[in-house]
Amino acid sequence: MCCAGPLMAVLGGLGVASAIGALWMPALAVLIVAAGLAALVVRHRRRTTSCHRAPAPVDLGMPTAGPRPGAEGSDATR
Repeated sequence: MCCAGPLMAVLGGLGVASAIGALWMPALAVLIVAAGLAALVVRHRRRTTSCHRAPAPVDLGMPTAGPRPGAEGSDATR
């Protein structure tokens, strides 16, 4: 079910492009050029964003399950 939306969008887009191309041939050429430009823009954006480095991870430390240091001999535990 998650793939139904994108598949319908692609098939619908192909159907609309075919209908426009059947009625008016120069419009199909315009659609082909627009799709090619869109593909180049997407490819360029992916290439530039993949070159960025992620920030260094921050070490938060691990919580301990044992007793707190110094809590055994204090007056607060009696």
